[in-house]
Amino acid sequence: MIKAIIFDYGGVMTDSGGGDEISQRLAKFLDLTIDQAHRMMQEPRSDFMKGKIDEAEFWKLIEKIHGQPVPSEKKKIFNTWEHMHPRPQMLDFVHKLKSHGYRIGLLSNVLPVTEAIIREQGAYRLFNPCLLSCKYGYAKPETQMYQELLKQLPDTKPEEVIFIDDQEKCLVPARAMGINTVLAKNAGQIINDVSKLLAD
Repeated sequence: MIKAIIFDYGGVMTDSGGGDEISQRLAKFLDLTIDQAHRMMQEPRSDFMKGKIDEAEFWKLIEKIHGQPVPSEKKKIFNTWEHMHPRPQMLDFVHKLKSHGYRIGLLSNVLPVTEAIIREQGAYRLFNPCLLSCKYGYAKPETQMYQELLKQLPDTKPEEVIFIDDQEKCLVPARAMGINTVLAKNAGQIINDVSKLLAD
């Protein structure tokens, strides 16, 4: 029997904000290919996402790799509330699940600048536990994220949990631990797939 349903945020609760949108914006602003931008961002973004460096340090590393300063107007690459507000359909689904007694949590990779915006808007209040990479020091698909999730669900077995994410690589460790998984493509598909698992 399922007891807890754990959501990713960007690309699951939202229409955008998942995947590699930040690299795409950096590529556009600095006239790079997506691959160049992705490689440039890989280590700085990982450290920023885990809360190991702040935004100023992030840009120092980018400029060092890029070999020249990045003008302030080209640093506007991070997701805003426009990208990160939840889809109404997903909010309705979360409220419905909560009303049926399911525990609703969040397991999300998020940069500190975006985390602050989402928190300010109150969008994290629906979720308990709410495990965020920038606060925890690890990021999906590192196994520590999933271990901490299960630790915060002490009365729940892995097979009693559903985890929803829009990136397959982030589902692999969860599946290996015995957690049920759903690969998110759109709101309707998420709701149908989760509902099927709950009906089994």
